[in-house]
Amino acid sequence: MSAGTAGVLELTEQNLAPAIDGHPFAVVYFWAPSAAASHALAPTVAAAAARNPDVLFARVDAEKHPAIGAQFNVRAIPTLLIFRSNIIVYAKAGALQDGELDPVLGAARALDMEEVRRKVVSVDEVALGTSSAPSINGGSQAAADTSLLSIETYLRPSLRGPGSALMDAVPRLAAGGLVAIRNAFEPEFAERMYRSLDTCTAWRVYEGYEGNFHYHHHNLYDAPDFPADLAWCSKIFDSPSTKAWAARLSGRSCPGPAEVSAAWYLPGDHSLPHDDVAPSGRNLSRQFAFVWHLAKDWRPEWGGALFWCSKGCYLPPEFNTLWLFNVGPESTHFVTHVSPYAQGKRLAINGWWTGPATTGARVWKGPDRISAGSSEIVIY
Repeated sequence: MSAGTAGVLELTEQNLAPAIDGHPFAVVYFWAPSAAASHALAPTVAAAAARNPDVLFARVDAEKHPAIGAQFNVRAIPTLLIFRSNIIVYAKAGALQDGELDPVLGAARALDMEEVRRKVVSVDEVALGTSSAPSINGGSQAAADTSLLSIETYLRPSLRGPGSALMDAVPRLAAGGLVAIRNAFEPEFAERMYRSLDTCTAWRVYEGYEGNFHYHHHNLYDAPDFPADLAWCSKIFDSPSTKAWAARLSGRSCPGPAEVSAAWYLPGDHSLPHDDVAPSGRNLSRQFAFVWHLAKDWRPEWGGALFWCSKGCYLPPEFNTLWLFNVGPESTHFVTHVSPYAQGKRLAINGWWTGPATTGARVWKGPDRISAGSSEIVIY
């Protein structure tokens, strides 16, 4: 990591996610060499950094790194953002007056982050609670830009952070295992996503019967069809912090766009065995797969289960269970037919984090054939 002004870290695309994801309290300001007002902000931030050694202070050259500005929805230079535990709790476009920064830092420091987290999960506005705090567009508010939030914001507390029990699954994933995390997300978040899919009417049928892969199921694949909460969720799964989390778990680089979709398996829906190995855009491929089940009170005899071929496991969907696996030849699986007697909805949010590495695929050249007169012996 390179230094900016004294005590202020210079952020780039490479160190942005680790810096913000790894610090409980961070102040980031966007500047540009051509913007005089942003130069005036530099000594104010440097002085605050000296007074607050427990806070990460950083800056972004908006001219050199426009993609970071776009991710943060920065529309003016300078812009100041304050993060607490990966959540943007304050945003200010334009110059700061003398003495304005310290009260804002004090208000941000005093926030009850469990309450903030609950409100963000509910997609409520998060307020600093001080009328004296400067603000965007004249209103005292905190910016809850979900495109920047880590998936860890929404996981249950015992699953968050580098020391959580979830990190014990890393070697299992590397060995080709399937990890199922029951009761994975905060209940409010899971219920909100369930309602989003349960009330959606934009589902489309997708089917294919070519080669050795047959499938028939109902999905939301196109972003314009996503209900608002699914669109919000897809931004969380595609955020830099979430990609860094996925890379830590999978042991694979996952900087590419996350592929996020939703599935509703109705009676008769199914998929035959496949391993998910596939390209994803230019020079990218699927690296790390996720399936977040949102089916309520689903019974095993209704089908719609994931069959994990390498272990012969029959795994019915369970509400708020997150499945994760590394994509490769060992990740072959299929979804069993949904029974005509199934009740309720077999709903899920699923997809892949993508990266530049090749994952390989099991290549089958066809069976061996042995002639036996008028008969034939076929060895598969």
